[in-house]
Amino acid sequence: MYLPKKQGIQKAKILDKIYASGPISRIDLSKKLAITPATISEITTTLILEKHIHELGEDESTNKPGRKKILLTISPNYSYYVGVELSDKFLSFCLSDNIGTLIKEHIISYNSWDTQKVFTDTLFLDELTQFIAECEDYKPAAIGIAVPGHYDSINENIKTNNPFWKDFSFKYIRESIELPIFLKNNVKCMAIAERLFGEDKQDQNFIFLHVRRGMFSTYLYNGEVYADRNSLIGEIGHTIINPNGEVCECGKRGCLQTYTSESWMINKAKLLYENTPHTFLKQLVPEKEQLSIDTLIKAYRLGDEGVSTIINQAIHYFSIAINNLLMMMDSDIVYIHSELFSDPELAAYLNQSIEDNTSLLDLQSPTKRIFKPYQPINGALGACGLCVYETL
Repeated sequence: MYLPKKQGIQKAKILDKIYASGPISRIDLSKKLAITPATISEITTTLILEKHIHELGEDESTNKPGRKKILLTISPNYSYYVGVELSDKFLSFCLSDNIGTLIKEHIISYNSWDTQKVFTDTLFLDELTQFIAECEDYKPAAIGIAVPGHYDSINENIKTNNPFWKDFSFKYIRESIELPIFLKNNVKCMAIAERLFGEDKQDQNFIFLHVRRGMFSTYLYNGEVYADRNSLIGEIGHTIINPNGEVCECGKRGCLQTYTSESWMINKAKLLYENTPHTFLKQLVPEKEQLSIDTLIKAYRLGDEGVSTIINQAIHYFSIAINNLLMMMDSDIVYIHSELFSDPELAAYLNQSIEDNTSLLDLQSPTKRIFKPYQPINGALGACGLCVYETL
């Protein structure tokens, strides 16, 4: 249904607030958005007729006398989206509905060394086209692509220090697919999806920390990605934590990611593998190239001293970085997305390390810390969240 421009903007705001704070009543929407009750009623009636939202029932959470509020929530299966994450370890594809319900997924793992020779935008387009065809019955409305770095809309490529992506271009992909395509940094995608699809429905400010090959953080402030146009914002992995530390690939010494990122931890473990005769790593994998974060966690549990030093140091510096962030950003929640901290013992250790360094932070209410279990499909599902956000 066509709406005048002003009402179209108001409709998007209403949908956004229902996603982030729903179930929510009409009167609460009016108060939070500063839109008149009459306009709220008119637009929500239209959205109900379109089956985009529906009435959930009366608000039973209050015992106030009088007529109870009627709660509104987003209707599932209103629309469908294809989400993709590009990684130097895998490609992940998924189909989700408009509330983030995963319907179909496909993950292609590959050896990065071999793929550097053959992986091209043409190959990616072939895989994407095939997955879209498999989702044809759902009539996806858009495609979201979560990229490992920053999307350069002028040159249609990925801005990153990873040479794996230096020749990859989105120009041919855009020209070959008729559906709308939205691209954004993978961590920003996951943060947007967390706000729209996540369990917390208070629409609070939060930090989303992601640790994989490198490290990145996204700050959601008042419902929006903070400083979204500045590609330097969020590069927490390149904040200096030890001025006398090792030289990072960015050229600086002592960057956080030289201690806490997966690639650096695994590289240090490879040195252990080569130079320490009695390391448990040799019992876990037949060669150093097979080392992974999962291998390090197993060696840590077995009491491997060298691996314990690597992991303990990573947690120490990561806890310092998190506390530094919380003294600069108004955040109610910190989400930590990392395979390393999918291990409950290491997550508890990080929590304790943060608590041990919170002297000034006692002046404010504590920030909730939530560990998001790492799954290879998370970035692609985040890209579906990007589609929802961009098409409100």
